[in-house]
Amino acid sequence: MIATADLPQVLVIDDEMGPRESLRMLLKPSYTVHTADSVEKGLQLLTEKRPDAIVMDIRMPGTTGIEGLRKIRQIDPHLSVIMLTGFGALETAKEALRLGANDYISKPFDAREMREVISRNVERTRVHRTSENAAGEIKELNSRLLQELAQKERLAFLGQASAEFVHDIGNPLTIVWGYVQLLAKKLEESERNGDAPKPPGSNKELEIIEQNVRLCRDLLTMWQSYGSGEAAPHRAISISNIVREVVGSVERLAAESQVKLECEITDADCTLMGEAVQVTRAIQNVIINAIQASADNHGTISISCIRKDFYVDVRIADSGYGIAPEKISKIFDPYFTTKQGKSGTGLGLYITKKVIEDHNGSIKVDSEPGVGTTFTIRLPLANS
Repeated sequence: MIATADLPQVLVIDDEMGPRESLRMLLKPSYTVHTADSVEKGLQLLTEKRPDAIVMDIRMPGTTGIEGLRKIRQIDPHLSVIMLTGFGALETAKEALRLGANDYISKPFDAREMREVISRNVERTRVHRTSENAAGEIKELNSRLLQELAQKERLAFLGQASAEFVHDIGNPLTIVWGYVQLLAKKLEESERNGDAPKPPGSNKELEIIEQNVRLCRDLLTMWQSYGSGEAAPHRAISISNIVREVVGSVERLAAESQVKLECEITDADCTLMGEAVQVTRAIQNVIINAIQASADNHGTISISCIRKDFYVDVRIADSGYGIAPEKISKIFDPYFTTKQGKSGTGLGLYITKKVIEDHNGSIKVDSEPGVGTTFTIRLPLANS
C-alpha cells in the first residue's frame, strides 16, 4: 500500500462544490487531492503544495480559469493544467490550449476518461521535473569540477588524475544525456498528441538518469580525495550486482546503436573487498567500448559474470571490428586508442587495468580482426 505522502498530488479549482467533490472522490484512491473554490485560493495551494497536475474550471466568477491559467504559467511553465469546460464553451477551451493548457474535458465528464487524462498529465509533469533536476545536478557537478580544477591546477601530479576524471565522467553523462533526449522526444509526442498513452518505461528511464547522476557525484568525490592522499577504505561489494547495474544503465545506449546484449549473470553471492565506484568505472569502460566497437555492424555483445571457487570471472565478448595483433600489447597504455576519427581519449582501458590490479585481479584480452574482442576480468572473492 502506497503511503499518502508518496501519492501524486492533484489540485482541483472549481467554484461549484459538486464537481469539486466528485473529482476528489474519484481521484482519492490514487492521488492526494487538494481543492479550491477560486483561482486565488488555488494559486496559494499551488505555491504551498506544488501539485503534479491541476484541473480547473474555465468559467468562474471573479478571476476566470483563462486568467488563472496565465498566472499558473508564470509560476510553473511545465505544470500540467487540464481545463474543465461546460456546454457551448468549446472556443474558450481552444483558447485555453493556445495559452498553454495541456488538455480539456467537457462537463459532465466521463470518470474513465478523467482518470486517463489525469494519469497522463501527472506523468508528463513528473518527467519534466525529473529532467530539470538531472540538468541541475549536471550543472552543479560542472561548477564543482571547474572550482576543483582551478584550485589544484598547480599540482603537477594531479594532471593524470584530472584526465582520468574527465574520461570517467563522460560515460555516465553520455547515458544521462541519451535518456534526457529520449524523455524530451516523448514529451514532444505527448504535446502533439493529446490522447497519447502514458509513456512506457518512464520510471525505469528516470531511475537510470538518477543512478548515473549519483555515479557522477561519487566519481567527483573520489577525484577530490586524490589530493588529500587518503585512499577510500575497501568494503564488501557484490560484483554480480555491479555488472547487473552497469548492464541496465547501458541498455538504451546499446538499443540506439542497434547492438544486442546477451547476459548471463550469476545469482550466487560474489563478494570481494573493494571500492564499488572504482569497479563500476572499470566494468563500464569495457562494456561501453564493446558497444562502440559493435555499433557499425549492429553486432552482439555477450556479458557473463560467473563465480568459481575462489574468484569471479566477468567476461565481455563483442562481435565488433576486433584489434590488430600488433596493437594488442598497447591497448592498456595511456592515451593509446584504436578509435581513429572518433571520440576516444585512450584512457578507458588504462584506467580499467589499473583498477582491476588495485583489487588484486587481472584482465585478459583475446581479439581477432573482423571477428570481435573478448575481455575477461578475474577478481578474487573475499574469504568466506
